[in-house]
Amino acid sequence: MTTYEIRDDPDDLPIICATLAEAELRGSRRAARLGIEVLIYEMHPTRGERLISAI
Repeated sequence: MTTYEIRDDPDDLPIICATLAEAELRGSRRAARLGIEVLIYEMHPTRGERLISAI
């Protein structure tokens, strides 16, 4: 099952999201609130992690 994570930095602890839409919403809110770039990663059990976007 694919999940998504948002992070402030590649080495930070992730905030796990069930869908890409949830990750985008939470990521954009976090970026606006903190004034920093937020990274969205796709987490797949066999393919590993992949950077989707930076907000």
